[in-house]
Order: sequence, then structure tokens, then C-alpha cells
Amino acid sequence: MPCRRTMSLANNKFVSAEFGWSGSNGGMLRARATQVGPWERFEICQGTLYDTIRSTYMSKYVTAELGYTGGNKGMLRARASSPGAWEQLRVISCGTGCVAIRRANVQTYVSAELGNTGDRYGMLRARSSAIGPWEKFRLQ
Repeated sequence: MPCRRTMSLANNKFVSAEFGWSGSNGGMLRARATQVGPWERFEICQGTLYDTIRSTYMSKYVTAELGYTGGNKGMLRARASSPGAWEQLRVISCGTGCVAIRRANVQTYVSAELGNTGDRYGMLRARSSAIGPWEKFRLQ
């Protein structure tokens, strides 16, 4: 699938993978960019059972960090070299020009955490049980 840009409909910001960060926050996905650069480009591979999202900049698959606890549980990071269980997502339609992202086989949707401040503003987490404003995205 061609390179896509993903925008949060709640704040009209593009999703970025934070490749300038290191450690357990390296590659964190955040809805924070006003312009598209290399960190805002992703490929979405749609499969029969699940989809994968891969950063084209670092060729890393997006992972839902299910082993994290607290406010980082379910954080999305572009960090995996190949898809495994934590990289299995579903991109589904939620209306005209709107998609939601959820974990495959689990009704946990990805949210752009717009209530966070500082470096956590706009962090993407697989944590919501329903599609609300923070769970709506647009692929361009």
C-alpha cells in the first residue's frame, strides 16, 4: 500500500513517530505535527485477519505496548522489525473520511491522548472501549 499520512480529527495534527527519542519512548506515536515530514509517513498493510502499520522512515512496525503499565499502557511505538501479536491492528471505517484503529481481535481502540501535556500530548494509546472524538483519524 502506498505511503499514507494519518491525521487526528480531534486536533487536526498529523501522527508522528518520535525517532529522536531513546529508550522506552523511542518511536512513540503522537498526533502533534502541523506539516508532513519523514516521521509522519506510514504504510498500512491490510490483511485478512489483521492489518499492520509500518513507519517508512525507519522501516519499523507499530506496536501496542501491552506490557507497559499506568498512563503508558497500550502506547503505540514504531519499533518492531517484524509483525507479531502486539503489531496486529485493524484499521476500520467510522464514517466518511474517518477511520478508527483498534487492536485486532480485541475491542480496544487507539486514542490520541489530547488531555496530556508536554511530551505526552497527543500520545497514541490502544486503550478505549468505544470510538469517540479522540479515536477518529483520517488517512491521506
